[in-house]
Amino acid sequence: MTTQPCDHLLDYYNGHLSELEKAQFEKHLKICPQCQEELHELEQLMDYMPFASDVVEPPKDLEDRVMAGILGEEKRTANVEPPSKKKTWFLPSVAAALFLSLIGNAYLFSQLEDQDEVVEQATIDQVVQYVDLAAVNGTAKGTASIIKQGAQTSMVVQASELQELSNDEVYQVWLIKDDKPERAGTFVTSKDGKGSVVFKFNEEFTKKDWDTVAITLEPDANSQLPQGDIVLASDI
Repeated sequence: MTTQPCDHLLDYYNGHLSELEKAQFEKHLKICPQCQEELHELEQLMDYMPFASDVVEPPKDLEDRVMAGILGEEKRTANVEPPSKKKTWFLPSVAAALFLSLIGNAYLFSQLEDQDEVVEQATIDQVVQYVDLAAVNGTAKGTASIIKQGAQTSMVVQASELQELSNDEVYQVWLIKDDKPERAGTFVTSKDGKGSVVFKFNEEFTKKDWDTVAITLEPDANSQLPQGDIVLASDI
């Protein structure tokens, strides 16, 4: 079925036309008294429709109830002589179409708001500092990255070619300031000698200007101060 220019009235009113379609319809609107009058009636109709400040999901039966009311109104006015034939057709039909379009708009706006909320909640990882860890004992290799994710600061440590662990041994990461070490994550290695850990900074850790990061081989995971040999280290 061929679309007539007048068929774009509601889409024009609701702002659903592309810039090209909008320009074409406005050109048509200048020479179409019917569209001019219907647009004017739409604007008048909108003056009487209440709006809440927040977009809320309409009840599931709202469309059925309103449509039933519109159809009932048509029946009640069927025996009353209208001011003009066009008015009798236009007001109930446009009200119904406008209502359905507003439901669509409410859904669209709520989806856009949800998307905006997701965008606002999403954070971009920012690498604040990155260092290569130098081998102190053995041939291990590693890196340490301090990353900021929104308000959260974390350190990511990755290492490879590490010595195989035995019994309860672990690798312990330390952050050091003025020769005072603080525990910053514990990890064990995979079969191929690789290991990693992500350590989230609390407020105390975030405030300190650490000068060294180091990895030691510890006899177990309970060391509160370094007891084993330093395997990797670097200034930060």
